[in-house]
Amino acid sequence: MTNVCKGVCIKYKAVGYKGKHRYNIGQKRCPVCEEFLKYLGIRCPCCSVKLRTTPRGNKARKEIQSERNCVWY
Repeated sequence: MTNVCKGVCIKYKAVGYKGKHRYNIGQKRCPVCEEFLKYLGIRCPCCSVKLRTTPRGNKARKEIQSERNCVWY
């Protein structure tokens, strides 16, 4: 069984962002559909592949993880 984009993900397509990283505002990326999605689930609604929640680059990933680990009072 191959994972193929069926076009369902277009309903959840993210329409841009402000700031440095898309992942900080909750956008996720599907590696099969090659789209950023605004979707609450863990898997793509179109092809059922697990969505990326962090960037692939080490520097950017460390920045996002350090921001998520900060405790705000």
